Amino acid sequence: MAAAFLVLAFGQADSPRERPPGDGPTASESSPPEAAKDSEDISGEPGVPYMPSVGMPSGVSRGVFLDVALLSELRAQTLSASDSATTWGTDVELTPGIALVIGSPSVTLSLGYAPRLTVPFNVGGASLAVLNRATLRAELRVDPLWALTALGVFVVGDYSQLVPASTPGGAGPPPPVLNPVRSFLTYPYVGIDTQFRIDGVLLHRLHMRLSGGYFDVGGTGEVGQANQPRTWGPLADASLAWDASRTSVLTTAVAAQDWMMAGNFSIILSTLTESWKQSWTTALETTFTAGAGLSNRDVESLTAAGHFFPVASLRLDYKQDALHPLHVALEGSLSPYVDTYLMAAYQRAVLRALLDWRPSQAWQVGASVSVALAPHSTLAPESYGVVGASASYAPVPFLVLSAGGFSQSQFAGANAAGGSFRQWTTYFSLALRDKTAL
Repeated sequence: MAAAFLVLAFGQADSPRERPPGDGPTASESSPPEAAKDSEDISGEPGVPYMPSVGMPSGVSRGVFLDVALLSELRAQTLSASDSATTWGTDVELTPGIALVIGSPSVTLSLGYAPRLTVPFNVGGASLAVLNRATLRAELRVDPLWALTALGVFVVGDYSQLVPASTPGGAGPPPPVLNPVRSFLTYPYVGIDTQFRIDGVLLHRLHMRLSGGYFDVGGTGEVGQANQPRTWGPLADASLAWDASRTSVLTTAVAAQDWMMAGNFSIILSTLTESWKQSWTTALETTFTAGAGLSNRDVESLTAAGHFFPVASLRLDYKQDALHPLHVALEGSLSPYVDTYLMAAYQRAVLRALLDWRPSQAWQVGASVSVALAPHSTLAPESYGVVGASASYAPVPFLVLSAGGFSQSQFAGANAAGGSFRQWTTYFSLALRDKTAL
């Protein structure tokens, strides 16, 4: 209702902006509560998984294309844990990948697959780890105002919580949800994240998005379950976005998700939020979101009251799309998080910063930092974070060279097997890619 009153007051100030049906509310305006998932943003770019975004564009063009790629990466790591001595190791990662991309005015389709092969050279000799990832993105534009989209990320194989799905600060999709590290081991894992979405224009200024999906995430078998308890269930969200003027959008969103676990245990979270997105200039944009949530269980946090909890976020984006594109993003949020190890829901305060600068078509410089604080009410407060930076260079369209590093840290208050630790990783990678019209 708040959004409706504001629109009635200010909606006649300017004529509406033109937005295609697929450009509905953003993820920060309409998304279920955070979950421990290992996947890039499910609504991200189509193409070959794991590949850097600098160099050859991965988006869908008109026609049928076969996208073939090979990523090779050399990593060196050090790990300092509170209850053990510092250890180090190196590994080589090979990731061949393939994608079929189909583009037309009414239908776009992308099917991608890539196995990530990790060969460790640590003292003691661990075995080869293989993590398979497949992606699906299909969109049908029913007419100029309505679109149907099916999205999916499917992961299965040998997984390590110390090797992120996306490199922090690297050229490519941003890292997934920031999770605490609960295990230093590599274990069998499955990650399924699917979504079906409807985007459309109801009225001249009113945009709608409805989506529903299913997820299944965690370790498989006795070893996998011991390292990461498995959780699965449905999720859904709905949102209405009003173009209040040429420079502002007001969004009302409802989201819900059910985390089901072994032993018929379930945690259900739902949220109702109002968002205000304001474009102050052609480059500067802010998004403020506030609302409340309800859980079927007590939320273990100083910022919650029994089954009820607040939700809030403030995000600033500066995007310069001129000769040297630059994107700077800052975000602070308070939102619920489900911890399958503790079988509990609690609140987290998260700060994120992102820098993506392309000084030329061939170069990209990236940096990111994410820090989370869980203000538990009965347990010791827990905090952890990830910071990374990289530079990528594409001297020719089919070759991308990258170098960088990142660090994962977990501080006082760790509540599970991972404990307090700090890890430093440096890497050098080479990616070959060829996109051929069929």
